[in-house]
Amino acid sequence: MFIASLVDPSLAFPRQPASARRVPRHVDPGETQAIAECFISARTRPDPLVALAYRELETQTGRQFAMLTDPRGAYRLAVVGTRVITPYSGAEELIESVVTSRTLEITAPDRAHPLLGSEAGGAYYRLRAVHDLIGHVATGYGFDRDGEYSAWLVQRRCYTGLARWAAATELHGEVSALWATGQFAEHKAALLDRHLLSPTGQAAWDY
Repeated sequence: MFIASLVDPSLAFPRQPASARRVPRHVDPGETQAIAECFISARTRPDPLVALAYRELETQTGRQFAMLTDPRGAYRLAVVGTRVITPYSGAEELIESVVTSRTLEITAPDRAHPLLGSEAGGAYYRLRAVHDLIGHVATGYGFDRDGEYSAWLVQRRCYTGLARWAAATELHGEVSALWATGQFAEHKAALLDRHLLSPTGQAAWDY
């Protein structure tokens, strides 16, 4: 994984000419509704495949988090916990703050996740941090429906195997449920219907 837009500016790194901000991909409302319904109807069960997928998600997210926050690495970003419920007014402020200070503030999760540790600094905390840094700061995408969908399309390429399938639940399914209902859904550990994620019917981790 190499993300030029997040590289510490103090490093001697060849810069590309400034380009226009990316235009988000527009999500199909029908896809949002279908994915949302699949997520809402899903139930967390003691399924070995789900457990394995989430272990892979935790492992791969942990590697990405470590790479982004390594003080001797290319990015040298810091992630700190905060008691402020909403540390940023929106995506623009989050992006500007991280670019300026090289620091991302994360509020401790307010809802427990069935398989990802929800404590400060835990697996879900790291997933949220990586999502903000790669999905939003690196891309400039907002928190609106198209911005979140576009962030997911970028992030899914950062995961491989079963981890990508679990990431789809977290970064596409749960967000789609929010847009469809207007309410934050209960966290779940489940794998969405792979045919919804991949209309061609190929394996979910290859879509």
